[in-house]
Amino acid sequence: MISKQKIKFISSLHYNKFRLKFNCFIAEGEHVVSSFIKSDFHIRAIFATQDWCDQNSTLESNLINSKELSRISCLKNPSNVLAVVTKPELVLPEHIEGHYPIVLLDGISDPGNMGSIIRTADWFGVPSIYVSEHCVDVFSPKVVQASMGSLARVKVYRANLLSILTKLKKHNITCYGACLSGTSIDDVDINTQSAIVFGSESHGISPDVYKMLDDKLLIPGKNKLIDSLNVAVSFGIILSEFR
Repeated sequence: MISKQKIKFISSLHYNKFRLKFNCFIAEGEHVVSSFIKSDFHIRAIFATQDWCDQNSTLESNLINSKELSRISCLKNPSNVLAVVTKPELVLPEHIEGHYPIVLLDGISDPGNMGSIIRTADWFGVPSIYVSEHCVDVFSPKVVQASMGSLARVKVYRANLLSILTKLKKHNITCYGACLSGTSIDDVDINTQSAIVFGSESHGISPDVYKMLDDKLLIPGKNKLIDSLNVAVSFGIILSEFR
């Protein structure tokens, strides 16, 4: 049984205003919740059905039924477990260089794209990502779900990209940008010590950030009727070339 007060609290975490206020977020589904349990994240509470509780008897959890779970879930078809997780207190590292390529996201607004990018970064072994102030909240339920647990392993820093790029260029790190016009990635002699900027779905890389790029990368295509690729797809293709 779950109280009305807890239902109200967990439901409020669907919205960024309350995620900021309470400094926590929700994760749903066996795989996603398991990823956070195994990580350094602090789990505040777990709400699960009898099946999940029976299979995870060593973990402290709150037993609820499917109807109660549907009242706190963000999913159309709720799973059998939901966790309330504390947001990490990440401090921007003084030295960003060291693990390449360095990934910077400029204004990514779609939660599905952000989650897919985090998941792809995890696949390629990228330990951290730097996102601009205008990016979607990475702890929104849709991002957490789309990342499929990778958010538990990839650190995401919200930062001023201009400041980061300035520091990188002082250390002679090549800064690339994924653009609709530029040098074909097939023809670029990729610098191993480099950073890559990916812009928003609708506006691309912001003008101020664009000015700081050393080179613009283009993914060549054969169908001239298509003017662009989904940013999450572009991210996977370009990161594959770099890795």
